Amino acid sequence: MSDTHQSMDPSEVLGGIRNWPSTPAKEWVQNWLQTWCRNSAIRAVVILGSIVRPQVKYSIDVDLLVIYENEKPQYPLPPLDVDIRSYRQRDVESLLLQGHELLCWSIRFGRVLYECDEYWTTLCDNWRDRLPFPSAGIADERAERAKRVLQDLRVIGDEEAAQEQYITMLTQTARACLIRSGTYPASRPELPGQLRAIGEQELASQFEKALQTRR
Repeated sequence: MSDTHQSMDPSEVLGGIRNWPSTPAKEWVQNWLQTWCRNSAIRAVVILGSIVRPQVKYSIDVDLLVIYENEKPQYPLPPLDVDIRSYRQRDVESLLLQGHELLCWSIRFGRVLYECDEYWTTLCDNWRDRLPFPSAGIADERAERAKRVLQDLRVIGDEEAAQEQYITMLTQTARACLIRSGTYPASRPELPGQLRAIGEQELASQFEKALQTRR
């Protein structure tokens, strides 16, 4: 393993984030980077989702992507509003070829916090202009599945869980509309604005109202 280095100081990225979901989430991410990114197995750490989108004022969680070699690293238990997705380095290229949505989104919109030997920078340079477009059909299937779960939850009276499934259903419906229009879906809070830009005013209003209710 060669010496590791970062393409930028992670404090520059973290310092620019104004919509942390909680103080514990912010502190955990900062501490985790200082402690665990010295692990030689970690090739890159990327922060993604609405939290890195400058026009988004509110985020409910922190999403981290970790690329590693060999054995999956063990992490300290994060707060509930920190979600870590880990992928082995040797699997990344094949997943991108298959159109893996989280990896593709990360390359388009994510912000690298740490990388070893410019791994993430090189990956983005190689893939950014040839990323597969998401599948509208898969989004339709997810929306239909969420709709069925929503109906079951309403029958048993679990309104909180039903609201989450309702938002999931609207998210996937919105994604399908955007993909068919040739628009790459951004983060969830940005979807209503993207929908309005393609003329889907009713769905945009419905979605925006659901997100406001959730907050």
